[in-house]
Amino acid sequence: MFRQDAYPPDQFPQYQQGPYPGGQPGHTGYEAIDLDDEERRPRNRTPLLVAVGLLLVLGLGGGVIWAVQNSSDGPDRKAAAPASTGTGGGEQPAPPLSGDPSAPAGGPAPTAASPAASPSADQVKAQTQARALDELLARAEGAKAPIGSAVAKVSSCPAKADIESAAQVFDTGAQQREQLLGELAKLDVADVAGGADAVQSLRTAWQQSAEIDRAYAAWARAVSAQGCPGSSAPTTAEKKRADELNPQATLAKKDFVAKWKPAVDTYGLTPRTWDRI
Repeated sequence: MFRQDAYPPDQFPQYQQGPYPGGQPGHTGYEAIDLDDEERRPRNRTPLLVAVGLLLVLGLGGGVIWAVQNSSDGPDRKAAAPASTGTGGGEQPAPPLSGDPSAPAGGPAPTAASPAASPSADQVKAQTQARALDELLARAEGAKAPIGSAVAKVSSCPAKADIESAAQVFDTGAQQREQLLGELAKLDVADVAGGADAVQSLRTAWQQSAEIDRAYAAWARAVSAQGCPGSSAPTTAEKKRADELNPQATLAKKDFVAKWKPAVDTYGLTPRTWDRI
């Protein structure tokens, strides 16, 4: 115990008495001063800081791994993803890797349609040959002399001048046929299917037509020279020859039209009838 008289009044230590004046067993009789919270001894927080640090490290590591994995899943990886399975249950083959972002998803880019096969050199040659003969037939049709009208005129036994005019028509017809035969001989239709047989029939028809025209011309001049004994012109040997050749020429023309029809259909040529040959 301290003596109170051992200190001056202003230096006497001040103590707070506890709730138990005079003291209790186990107590000194005075209660210790309760320090503020800031002056208390801090608790040991080291384990908590370590745990937080480990969590931060693990979180950062996971983020780095996730970023690396996502960086490898670029457009190429996405384009290489397998297509969804169809209703048949089997998996569709994966499309090839492509760096083209415009490529449609779910399958490879469609390929361009294959161009139509170009015609061969033989096909081009055959078409050219067929068109050349078609042009010759067009000229023959346009220049065909009015033989039928001239025959009817002479048969009616008109004036001498009219008969001479009809004879000139027959001469012109024969010249036209001979000219056509000369041009036909220059044409080559070896590459046209059936072209050779068709040209042979056409040649026969034009040869017979030219012979008929010449026979009619001779008949007209005979009528002009002899006159008409009646109301109609007489029949001479030349007239009989022309009448016999007419059905043969018609048959040859029909034969040509039949043989030439496949070429007309194949190459888109002008269809013609026998009376236009």
